[in-house]
Amino acid sequence: MDNMTPMINTVTRLTVIIMSGLLMGWALHHETRAVTLGMSLGLLAGLVNYRYLAVKVRNVTHSVANQDGKSFSLGFTTRICFAILATMFSVKIEHFSLEATIAGLFIPQLLSIPVGIYLGIKNKL
Repeated sequence: MDNMTPMINTVTRLTVIIMSGLLMGWALHHETRAVTLGMSLGLLAGLVNYRYLAVKVRNVTHSVANQDGKSFSLGFTTRICFAILATMFSVKIEHFSLEATIAGLFIPQLLSIPVGIYLGIKNKL
């Protein structure tokens, strides 16, 4: 895997498509508003965490390849704080489903598995 950009862009597109579908569900189906809104919040936080991790992996890779000798991290603390922030926002505001928010946090990371397999088969990675 030389270049992660196609996978990151594809996961971002799929996540935005899912979020737009959830927002359409929020607008049209009133009984599931809490779930669709909570899942959208979780997807947004998960997507931000996913893209932040991609930036950190690029920085670590660049640092190791150039033998800079700088210390590096994958931003775990920042990502977990952002996930906790989204979860606490969901807890404090009653219009969001907590379970859907927590589930939405993991969807962009899980989407990278089938997208990586698909792009690997198509030889785009």
